[in-house]
Amino acid sequence: MATIGFRYLQFLYNGKHFYIDDLVTLPAARKKGYGAVLLNYVFEIAKQNGFKSVTLDSGHHRHEAHRLYLNKGFTISSHHFSKQL
Repeated sequence: MATIGFRYLQFLYNGKHFYIDDLVTLPAARKKGYGAVLLNYVFEIAKQNGFKSVTLDSGHHRHEAHRLYLNKGFTISSHHFSKQL
């Protein structure tokens, strides 16, 4: 129904953090709280391992996902840029 993929990273600008690569819920299972449960799971693992932040990138058009992230306490802290070659 839903899955999450994450990894541990360290960047110069924000140090050690959990990075969520993927958070996917099947269309039929959306709006049932599965995404929130998975985010809470990652938050707990991060806390237990002494990490101070969890980060992710999200497509600018994913408004429903953004609502979930904002409701779970994320802030929009940057823009992610890419260039196709």
